[in-house]
Amino acid sequence: MALKDDLNTIKSELSAQEQMIGNFIKGERFIRKYKYYFLALIVTLLLWFLISFIINLVKENNIKTSNELYISLIKDPNNQEKLNSLKDKNANLYAIYLLSQNSSNLQELENLKLDPLLKSIVDLELNKDSILLKEYKKLLLAYSLLEQNKIKEAQVIFSQIDPNSQIGQLANNLKHYQGQK
Repeated sequence: MALKDDLNTIKSELSAQEQMIGNFIKGERFIRKYKYYFLALIVTLLLWFLISFIINLVKENNIKTSNELYISLIKDPNNQEKLNSLKDKNANLYAIYLLSQNSSNLQELENLKLDPLLKSIVDLELNKDSILLKEYKKLLLAYSLLEQNKIKEAQVIFSQIDPNSQIGQLANNLKHYQGQK
């Protein structure tokens, strides 16, 4: 009986090893059949990682260069060469610089590709209708009317501001102002 059990154990071990070898052969056939696809997938992934790394490196370098140009322009505002370089590298930072300097040449910012919010701020500075900041413009107009003691006109403008907007609470507070100091 022990001999029979030993033979059965050896047979089961051999069949397990045969199955493992059979699975290994099937896996090898699968890999041989699709090796070019696997190779193409690996090369594609490596290229994607490499390209995304290079793109991020270039973006970081552009940001660093733009920030250095901006800082140098703050220190030396008359340097036209750096101003043009900033305009080429980062139009948004160029627009912020011109806005901070109260520059008279804000008209040239209209042709640049700017962030939509920054474009709205530039439009507001140029006294154009700004889509994003129209309520802010109403608030400024009403506040200037309050300064001139035209309280009724200011309250009419304050009532045009949506109370659910971001500046609605401020407009509501100013609406109840009666010219008292």
